Amino acid sequence: IIFSLGRTRQFQLHYHPAVDGWEQKYIDSGGSKSTSASEEVGPRILSEEFDVHAATDAERSTLDVSHWPTWTTNDKEKWAVGNQVLDKEMPYGELSYVLSGRLEIIPQSTGVPVIVEKGDFVTFPKGFVASWKVLEELTWHYYLY
Repeated sequence: IIFSLGRTRQFQLHYHPAVDGWEQKYIDSGGSKSTSASEEVGPRILSEEFDVHAATDAERSTLDVSHWPTWTTNDKEKWAVGNQVLDKEMPYGELSYVLSGRLEIIPQSTGVPVIVEKGDFVTFPKGFVASWKVLEELTWHYYLY
């Protein structure tokens, strides 16, 4: 996608294919096609930084989490329990809601392990780098941006 600003300034936005396909997966799961950024119900970014917090019922409802696509580690050898993925860099922003399982994330910026588990929202900003270790098989809903 190329945007023009006046006669002399142009820039190109680069989107990851996974982000491009996310909206259709959301709609296929029963979510509504977004018509306005000011809509009250639907997915949105919660934080610009890496963040883990226990989700509230109100957040899950407002963000329409039940219609987000689902991802699991159960059929992915790279993400088998006990495996560690070093220095994974997020190619896009992601907000995840953990349905089951446990994951240890060690952000490169702090070196401090963070445990993610059932009921947590996790924000991974684009460019976030961390080491990941699956402690229990994971299943989560996800929003890509």
